[in-house]
Amino acid sequence: MKKTLFFIFISFVTNYDIIGQNISESTISNAETFKNEQITGDVFKHVFSSKILNNTREIFVWVPPDYNSNKKKYPLLIVHDGGGVFYSRGGFGARNKSKSQKVINKNGWNLDETVTELISSNKMEPIIMVGVSNTKNRGFEYVPTRNGINYAKALTEELIPAIKKQYRIKTNDIGTLGASAGGLISLYLGWEFNKTFKKAVCLSPGIIYRDQDYYKELIKTKIPKKLRLAVVNGTDNFDSNLQLGVDKFTGYLEEINFSSKNYLYWIEKNGTHSAKSWSKQSKIILEWMY
Repeated sequence: MKKTLFFIFISFVTNYDIIGQNISESTISNAETFKNEQITGDVFKHVFSSKILNNTREIFVWVPPDYNSNKKKYPLLIVHDGGGVFYSRGGFGARNKSKSQKVINKNGWNLDETVTELISSNKMEPIIMVGVSNTKNRGFEYVPTRNGINYAKALTEELIPAIKKQYRIKTNDIGTLGASAGGLISLYLGWEFNKTFKKAVCLSPGIIYRDQDYYKELIKTKIPKKLRLAVVNGTDNFDSNLQLGVDKFTGYLEEINFSSKNYLYWIEKNGTHSAKSWSKQSKIILEWMY
């Protein structure tokens, strides 16, 4: 069991994206409509080639229902492990419940359904979400004490500027969301790249895990001036192993009197290190955050 959970932390939602070699320039391909029976709303697929990381991966861009009916700009949410947030690779597809109704049965994060529901009920403002697929280097790119700085630079210097050329984005309203190691890199981006990322959602974040300790580095850095921050951890065996780092970090936030109106934290009773829990937690957080 422990071996399985360790694999989830390092390689959750790994995909078939290719690791490129000798990328000469950073680019994203033109938009391609992405069709999948599990998806709610409009999603466009691009290939992102990063010169900084010297690799290639897919990204999936979800636009809100009113995107084509106006010319306004939208908040942007960058989601890590993005190959599984709008549909489940190898998961269940839609099945017919009746001739007029479909039931979506999938294992992923379901952020497309969640955000569609919250927008339609006026519980959150419309946003654009970009799911950034991981690669086989996930365990290095998502960890600040390893290669996190180059992953951050690839997002801020290459991907986001390219996204802004093809989609209408509010430059001063960019956030990030992730779980496990993705939750850790979300914290890093919001804390140390706050000039770009004003919001950070950190689910089951591995702040301290085995031989890496981001907490020791974080407390040496400058406190971000404007950060809306959400942190959640579960109580299963794996999340329990992450609680030490979460406790130290949340204790530090109390020490520095981090703004309570910009901070949401709870421990989810019976929460697990899984997409099922992260999907539930994301819904509560996105309604609060937007």
